[in-house]
Amino acid sequence: MQIRHLWLQTHKLEQLLEFYTQTLNLPLLGQPAPSFTVQVGVSRLAFDPAPPHQQPLYHFAFNVPGNQLMEARAWAEARVPLIADARGERVFRSEGWNADMFYFYDPAGNVLEMIARHDLGNTSDRPFSWQSLQNISEIGVATDDVRATVERLQARTGWPLYRTEVNDSFMPVGDEHGLFIVVRRGRIWFPDTGRSAEPAPFKVALGDGRVWTERDL
Repeated sequence: MQIRHLWLQTHKLEQLLEFYTQTLNLPLLGQPAPSFTVQVGVSRLAFDPAPPHQQPLYHFAFNVPGNQLMEARAWAEARVPLIADARGERVFRSEGWNADMFYFYDPAGNVLEMIARHDLGNTSDRPFSWQSLQNISEIGVATDDVRATVERLQARTGWPLYRTEVNDSFMPVGDEHGLFIVVRRGRIWFPDTGRSAEPAPFKVALGDGRVWTERDL
């Protein structure tokens, strides 16, 4: 599953425009104000204004070369504080996913992740920069019924669960290139962010041409 274009909403458009284009140096693509779109590898990330009095929060992830997580960490730490867990750790290992990752916030409080997925074989010998971000590889989906949401999603797409068993709290659907991270509403986003997953509007265009919104799930 490939995420080609991800549309999110925010109550802090000006701050996010500055963050993504100046702090992270991502190329700004043409789009009528006040919305904006930036390039993230082969993906596009767009932010539209949230309705009045709404402050949606998201979790999403960027793939980085499998051999460059520490270079990515140094690049990110020069720009933003990384999120630590209760033990003070800032870089994390998932044996089940054969991946390493770290997290940080944008000015709207969204939880961003950079993840090196070692089974992709996507190593690089170029110095790490914004050009090393390969694609958007995850979008979090909060729901009151994880199993029912995943069943509907799988029935419509045929996508598999990703390296997990059926449960009521956390079930990724898709593959290393793109995942819907389906979680129980109120679950705290890793790592110890204190921020609960809540439903939020989004739209995603996939590599197969299909377009999904949170209402389709």
